[in-house]
Amino acid sequence: MIIKSNVQNNQIKDYQFSIITPCFNCSNTIKDVFESLSALSNRNFEWIIINDASSDNTESLIDQFLCDAKFDITFVSLQENKMATYCYHLGIEKAIGQFLIFLDHDDQIKPYALDRFIENWDSLSPNQKENVAGMMALCEDENGKIVGTKFPRSPDINSFFNLMFDEGLRGEKFFCYKTSVMKENNFKLVDRYVPESNVMYRISAKYKTLFFNEALRVYNQPKLNGDNLTNMNSFEYPTGFRLHFLDLLNNYRFKFRLRILFSFLFNYSLYSFSSKHNLRTCLNDLNSLSHKLFLIPIYLSSIVLTSFKSNLSSFR
Repeated sequence: MIIKSNVQNNQIKDYQFSIITPCFNCSNTIKDVFESLSALSNRNFEWIIINDASSDNTESLIDQFLCDAKFDITFVSLQENKMATYCYHLGIEKAIGQFLIFLDHDDQIKPYALDRFIENWDSLSPNQKENVAGMMALCEDENGKIVGTKFPRSPDINSFFNLMFDEGLRGEKFFCYKTSVMKENNFKLVDRYVPESNVMYRISAKYKTLFFNEALRVYNQPKLNGDNLTNMNSFEYPTGFRLHFLDLLNNYRFKFRLRILFSFLFNYSLYSFSSKHNLRTCLNDLNSLSHKLFLIPIYLSSIVLTSFKSNLSSFR
């Protein structure tokens, strides 16, 4: 691991924001990220870049950013590829700003975004600030169209889980959470990939979020058949997805409709079996007695289905 910085004399700063960008072979897009950060009206932030062992000229471009930037950059270059979950985990560990933002290596941030986050935060009372994890805004795509659905109400202090499962919220969103909360709920490094939503749901089990309908990030839609995480085979990382469904089942066990509960238990079973977690371990890891009872036939069914699919693939 090689760490570089343009911060003068190793000064300790009091940033409002830490912006984290993992990058891998992104020489075609990382300059757009840099230019959008350079256009921010609020410069009270640090940019933490984690280069995940890129094989193109990403590193040399970032070296040039270190010379050109009028804001503080910490550049961590990994010597072997670890994937995004590790990069985000490392970035969260290094962040020292009051709030933390993820900005992917092909995203852009709107020039007024940090100001709008602060203005919305300052609209809260001291008691609300204590009990709210942070804020969530909208994304727009490269054509200026809102990604997914808008929040049902704006502004709104609510649970991310409730909006997703009770009100049908969908699509990529732009979160800005307290760094202390992100450190408390950092990615668990149980697999090379753990869904980002696992962190969001774990936070939602403890805190509420302030939602507001403004598009503050440009999210470039993944290309079909492109080399990105959206198009991955989730069964390549079964332990990470097993953790995701286990945390949902344990943290929200009193909130599921029966259909959703069975769906989560089935996925938990599939990823558990794929990651070689036996039935006894799966039962021990669940907190709810009723979930344990439901799991037994579901787990056995998942074994049959997985074996059938495997045999069918072999036959073809």
